[in-house]
Amino acid sequence: APDDGAWIDESQRVLRVNNFYQSQGEGVYAQDLVQVAPHWKLLLGLRYDHLIGDYTTLAIPNNAAGPETATPYRMKVSEVSKRLGMLFQPDERMSFHFSAATSFNTSGDAYSLSAANVDIPPEEAINLELGARIDSADGNFTTRFAIFRSTKLHERNTDPLVNLVTLSGKRHASGLELDITGRLTPHWEVFGSYMWIPVANIDVGVAGSEGQGTRPSLTPVHSGTVWTTYQVSQRLRVGAGLNGRGKQKPNRNPDFFVPSFITGDLMAEYQLAPDRVVLKANLSNV
Repeated sequence: APDDGAWIDESQRVLRVNNFYQSQGEGVYAQDLVQVAPHWKLLLGLRYDHLIGDYTTLAIPNNAAGPETATPYRMKVSEVSKRLGMLFQPDERMSFHFSAATSFNTSGDAYSLSAANVDIPPEEAINLELGARIDSADGNFTTRFAIFRSTKLHERNTDPLVNLVTLSGKRHASGLELDITGRLTPHWEVFGSYMWIPVANIDVGVAGSEGQGTRPSLTPVHSGTVWTTYQVSQRLRVGAGLNGRGKQKPNRNPDFFVPSFITGDLMAEYQLAPDRVVLKANLSNV
């Protein structure tokens, strides 16, 4: 009701900074792809990261008139990430690969910390993948597929008793991903992607959070997209696509599922100046 006569005296608003964070990180890495045989290549990589994050939390008095109380604390992170890959290329059209890699993300990148939990270690992830890329003989189509297993260690959860972030969780997911890209005609392009995750489990949970032994939230068994574009003229291109997701539990893993859904998108693209200026319009969830 914008015309009901209500109003707010904006001069009474008090703007305060109640949190401040500054970080500095350094990283050094080495990676090399080595030809070990006529059709075999080996990938080795190692990376070291060091990060220091300084936090300051300002406590505002209840009466908002007294001085603010600053509580500074510091987070330090030192981690090594590793990468190993093997590539087999029997000819120019086919390549097969296996890869294993570790990664991490610091505890303060998306969660509020405090002086009580600033020393918790980072989340870690281990990713394994076995896949291939195969091109058609005429070069018009490329197919990529892989089976994978991803494991997250020290998963962040919020302890409901003290409302602090803790690294008590572990989860894993395994599945198959498939992509196909190509041209049906010189003017008609298609793209399709599908992911199947039959296995997804919370191995270690925490009370009040996503339960141990259950499927993680926001993890549908089936998901995918199909997209196509057509070059109507030298300057005009149009496209359309469908995006699908199977049923899934919402965030925080409540005791119900959101139904499956499919959305459609439209696109039109016009080259105002070929290879220099392109005007594109997208209509999402049409």
